[in-house]
Amino acid sequence: MSFRTATTSKWAELKQGLEQRKQADFDWEHGKVALYNYKVDKGLDEAIRGAYQLYFGENALGRKAFPSVAQLEDEVISHGLELFNCPEGGAGIFTSGGTESIIIAVKAARKWGRSNKPHIKDPVIIVPETAHPSFNKAAYLLDMTVVRVPMRDDFRADVDAMRNALTPDTVMIAGSAPSYSHGVFDDIESIARLAKQHDLWCHVDACLGGFLAPFVKKLGYNIPDFDFGIEGVSSLSADLHKYGYAPKGASLSLYRTQDLKDCARFTFNDWPRGAYMTYTLSGSRPAGAVAGAWAALHYLGPEGYLAAAKTVMETRDALIAGIETISALSVYHPYDLGVFIFGSNDRQVDINAVMECMREHGWFVGSTAKPVAIHYSVNPIHAQSIDAYLSDLESSVDEVRRTERKAAFDDDTYS
Repeated sequence: MSFRTATTSKWAELKQGLEQRKQADFDWEHGKVALYNYKVDKGLDEAIRGAYQLYFGENALGRKAFPSVAQLEDEVISHGLELFNCPEGGAGIFTSGGTESIIIAVKAARKWGRSNKPHIKDPVIIVPETAHPSFNKAAYLLDMTVVRVPMRDDFRADVDAMRNALTPDTVMIAGSAPSYSHGVFDDIESIARLAKQHDLWCHVDACLGGFLAPFVKKLGYNIPDFDFGIEGVSSLSADLHKYGYAPKGASLSLYRTQDLKDCARFTFNDWPRGAYMTYTLSGSRPAGAVAGAWAALHYLGPEGYLAAAKTVMETRDALIAGIETISALSVYHPYDLGVFIFGSNDRQVDINAVMECMREHGWFVGSTAKPVAIHYSVNPIHAQSIDAYLSDLESSVDEVRRTERKAAFDDDTYS
């Protein structure tokens, strides 16, 4: 048997094993997963998979060894800076995801604070309670403190509470555009103004909706300003692998100036190899994610992203209209983009039990803890599953009401 034949036969065996394992997964490709995966169409899938495969072996750490990767990365970053209205001189970092984008921004803010506020010994970050856990993860890694202030009744940041929480040790404040939990925008203009008044670093977490909001705004929806067009915004994070429809492992951490970006830089010379410098937490990085992100941006283009945004919003509105016709269910207001939550208005219908029933019907259902509700993050792939989702949802509600079924809140969403 030749080596090639043996290899081909072995891969066939491995592929079969992998496909068997995937049978246990929820069917995201047919719209049965309400988070994690973002998809437009098969044509885009082919483009990003092809680009990823083409750069499967390259290492994005080696910019001199692989100048084409450096060029692709720079072009993707430039696209982000332009989309988010960064003034000339802005700069960015391609990261593995929103968590890393936020951690790097926090790290940059800490270094900036050490230079501009040398009296601070225990740097503090002020965020609304709706801010992503990445801020606390960053603080844990960087020996900082996060203070979370209560949200308003409309789930948005309470800027007055943020102001009252400021201390001489505060170095950073942040808001979401929109928040992942409730899908609403914080008042970034007011947060940035507060930061400017007190000489603080202001970060905008646009990881979820950054690559959707500008196009939804072009469609005529009332989307508030949230980016570098607002004076006082220092940095912004936005995930390409969400509504940028890039492969997983693609996000941007963007900065108003190169000097602010340089605060995130790590350099080391005290070893035999010589100079070592990175902006990311990882050293070696998969170039495939860079190439895939570049392919997504060029495959879709402005018109493609506009069309995808239209599908997202029409799908969201159709889902909400259908949910509101189901007795016992209510959609929480407000909702600004593709994320919304809904719960039970009937004591006989336990929303946690409804979630369980939906999972038994083959739907992976997201949830929120405050309020306890079902969480839905719409993307274009869900357009195909609207009717099936609403039908199973109505059946689940009827079953819970009939059986008086109860369930505990599932706080293990990310497992």
